[in-house]
Amino acid sequence: MKQSSTTTRLLTTATVAALLGVFAAPSFAGNYAEGDPRPVPMTSSTTRAAVTSDAQQWLKTSPTQGYTDGISQQAAVVSANTRAAVAADTRLWIQSGLAAKQNGEAGADMSQPGYRQAAAEYSRLLASPAYGALVDQLKSQQAAAPSQTTVR
Repeated sequence: MKQSSTTTRLLTTATVAALLGVFAAPSFAGNYAEGDPRPVPMTSSTTRAAVTSDAQQWLKTSPTQGYTDGISQQAAVVSANTRAAVAADTRLWIQSGLAAKQNGEAGADMSQPGYRQAAAEYSRLLASPAYGALVDQLKSQQAAAPSQTTVR
């Protein structure tokens, strides 16, 4: 008698576990019913000049914040750095030690001698001919690399 109640209890538990597994399985599968949720890189057909023009036009009429009475709006400045220039700048920022100082646990403390030394090194590296050479090197690498952007 004791064995049949144990068997019944075991079968009931197994049945409940199987039903819960069946109902819970779709929640572990992700949202594949609506398509692949992974992001796909997008390419733009808008030129850099068109984006710059749109940004400058918007900034001429954009709202300001705070007390704006009698304050004229400054001219819009849009940077035209290339990917190679941004990548070179980032490498020099890291190489100078400024990245570690700004992203460290204490944050960017401009009063510390170590931060000022890293900032001076970063400025020196940007003004050196090595920066231009690095930009040229990265441009040639980007030109030689095949495009990996796919449009679906």
